Amino acid sequence: MSLPTLLADMTGNVEVADSQRTAYDSILNKTIPGNLQPYLLAGTGVPSAVLTAPKGSIYIDLTAAGANLRMYINTNGTTGWGAVTSA
Repeated sequence: MSLPTLLADMTGNVEVADSQRTAYDSILNKTIPGNLQPYLLAGTGVPSAVLTAPKGSIYIDLTAAGANLRMYINTNGTTGWGAVTSA
């Protein structure tokens, strides 16, 4: 599955150096390495076992019918996706 990807800045702090986007964790006072920065993804259907993303990435299913099947969070840094339960 090939989807366009946006890197999500979870801290609100972004540094740009040499045309490279670098997220910065203001709580830990450290730069977040690119391979650990979570993604914000969207697509049709449940994220499958072939969709790999960093831990904490969010996937939104644009065609979901049930309230508890609309958003997923990557739980293991590879292909593990857990559904977010909504109220």
